[in-house]
Amino acid sequence: MIPQGVPVQSVPAEQNFVDSLVFGKLKQLGIPPAPLCDDATFIRRVSIDIAGRLPSPAETSQFIADTDAGKRDRLIDRLLASPGYADYFANKWAAVLRNKRRQATDIQYTFRFHGWIRRALRENMPYDQFVRSVLTATGDAETHPPAAWYREVATSTQQMEDVAQLFLGMRLACAKCHHHPFERWSQQDYYGFEAFFSQVGLKNSRYNMQLNQPDMVYVKAEEPKSRNPRTQQDVVPAGLGSPALEISKYDDARQYLVDWMAAPENPFFARALVNRYWKHFFGRGIVDPEDDLRVTNPPSNPALLDALAKHFVDHRFDLQDLVRTICRSSAYQLSSEPSEFNAADAQNFSRFYPRRLTAEVLYDAVNSVAETPSNFGTIPQGTTAVQLPDNGFNNYFLQVFGKPEAESACECERSPEANLSQSLHLLNSSDVQGRLQSGQGRAAKFAREEQRAAEEKLTELYLAAFSRPPRAEEVQFVMQKLADYQNRQQGWEDVIWAILNTREFQFVK
Repeated sequence: MIPQGVPVQSVPAEQNFVDSLVFGKLKQLGIPPAPLCDDATFIRRVSIDIAGRLPSPAETSQFIADTDAGKRDRLIDRLLASPGYADYFANKWAAVLRNKRRQATDIQYTFRFHGWIRRALRENMPYDQFVRSVLTATGDAETHPPAAWYREVATSTQQMEDVAQLFLGMRLACAKCHHHPFERWSQQDYYGFEAFFSQVGLKNSRYNMQLNQPDMVYVKAEEPKSRNPRTQQDVVPAGLGSPALEISKYDDARQYLVDWMAAPENPFFARALVNRYWKHFFGRGIVDPEDDLRVTNPPSNPALLDALAKHFVDHRFDLQDLVRTICRSSAYQLSSEPSEFNAADAQNFSRFYPRRLTAEVLYDAVNSVAETPSNFGTIPQGTTAVQLPDNGFNNYFLQVFGKPEAESACECERSPEANLSQSLHLLNSSDVQGRLQSGQGRAAKFAREEQRAAEEKLTELYLAAFSRPPRAEEVQFVMQKLADYQNRQQGWEDVIWAILNTREFQFVK
């Protein structure tokens, strides 16, 4: 970003250190930030980002009418305390923790692991404990659900590379065969890190004697080490950039690994997480991609990344506190409308960057606006896409809109790109048309409510879809179109269909 050199005369009120560092950088660059977004935009944005859902018309109306200055902070707290927060972030974590169903017999593992992730988030388990529970898992998924992670990453190489990428923001695969071309990590670093997992063994549990895929994790009583194939020398465990450790064969080396990761002075662990969450809320990491924190990919705002990491450590790895800190900032609450001075800014957060709804959130939003419950067949009707415990539900909508298959620790498996198949699906698929034409849906309900004014129904519809009432010109336009329909239900079906196909509905802004 080339500095604009425009005097920044005023900025929104600073709510916390996030604003001081974001706005301070913008002042240095001469990029005036956008003003704060309005209440309707905020409630839709924060409800999607924290709870993975659209706010109801009643929630939106009450929030807009509330004149208390602290209502945005209270809304954030309510969303964090709601089941939706745990549902949505469990959906996010289950994907990158490879909670993948490949066959029907995997359900006993994937459902338990997802349930554990969701419970940990609901109870606000500290992040370091969350990571420790996964990485040091022993036994089977019946007794300790995180053990299911090891079924999908069964080798020490997979375990090490996933841990480095997911929890440290380091892509170490290149260093397996040669010195990392964009980083300081060598083969010795690679195999020293892999050695932490050399004691891990897998075997069949008593619940799984007939299956070929081992499902029980145990720790072998042997000294942890790996073999560097180039030097043919054994390598003992060592954290990245840290001295080698002497670990007894009777100790679990993975515990030493998490001790090193969660140490306050660790330069990677907290930074990787806060950068990952920043991208969730802003659409772009302070370092982007969010899992590539190498020296040659520097942060756009180093002071901000450092301050967030320090805050996270100081608050004992409290994930809900981190979400609260980010969402309470004025930086998160900026309008997405660009000005002539910040339109070209794509990395300094001078405005909110609009982004597409994820597959699961969009699917649930369509059902919410059409007032049709989802049905995934093998689980209770009304279970939302955000609540699905694994990838094993055959749903074309979710597939075409980029829901990941949980095959990678990389967020990049989720595709945010638009394509023709998505447009065609919303425009004319039998799936969407069936929801619009449902006898129990919103269009049919509106058609039956003969005593209720059409303008009142339209206001409800706009609040449900856009979290705002319709503008005067929109009311006039829709009323004129509805007057042309003899079949009232078909008229409302077409209005809802048009709304579902708007950019405003499909994006958070």
